[in-house]
Amino acid sequence: MLAHPDAIFEQPGAQIIKQDVKTTLATTSFGGARYVIKRYNCKSPLHRLRLAFSTSRAEHSFWAAQQFTRIGIVTTLPVAWVQETSWGLRGRSWFVYEHTDDAIRADDLSDESDPEQSDQMLGTMVRNLVRMREHGFSHGDMKPPNYLITASRVVMIDLDGVRQHKHAGACQQALARDVARWTRWWDQDDPQPGIRKKSRALLQAAGFAVD
Repeated sequence: MLAHPDAIFEQPGAQIIKQDVKTTLATTSFGGARYVIKRYNCKSPLHRLRLAFSTSRAEHSFWAAQQFTRIGIVTTLPVAWVQETSWGLRGRSWFVYEHTDDAIRADDLSDESDPEQSDQMLGTMVRNLVRMREHGFSHGDMKPPNYLITASRVVMIDLDGVRQHKHAGACQQALARDVARWTRWWDQDDPQPGIRKKSRALLQAAGFAVD
């Protein structure tokens, strides 16, 4: 698989779980476990040129998952990353991580959902922001689709935009954008007044400014 990561996407009946211009995701199984392979596509010749001179998103996601695990944030277990090169220049890349079984996305929740499940998700989200603040990280795309909920844990995903900040002020600004993105979801993208109210209360209690 690591030698030919695209083979997973090309197999007949491949389990493609997401496909757009930026990324393609598929699942595969081996050794009694399921894995997700996330391919970062080249959108255009200009995009390929930019990729050639920057750290790949697969490598960055692998690094971010390791860092978050180190500071106590639950995320999908990183397994490997693969980089395509041509004439020494970087192209597409692939990130492999463990599949989270029997999970729902946080944006599947509503004000009518089990309140214990909502409270579990919101509590984890706020604790993650606190840990990021303590260690100088921001997520970059803090929205409910990037949280998976199982019976035993809440898992943060989609770490492409994670940044580690050298200065506290820059971290504070980035986390403020994370908080605003989260609250905007429940206010505009999928209005759920109850969840939004709980989110605001928990975030404010943790010391985050909420508009």
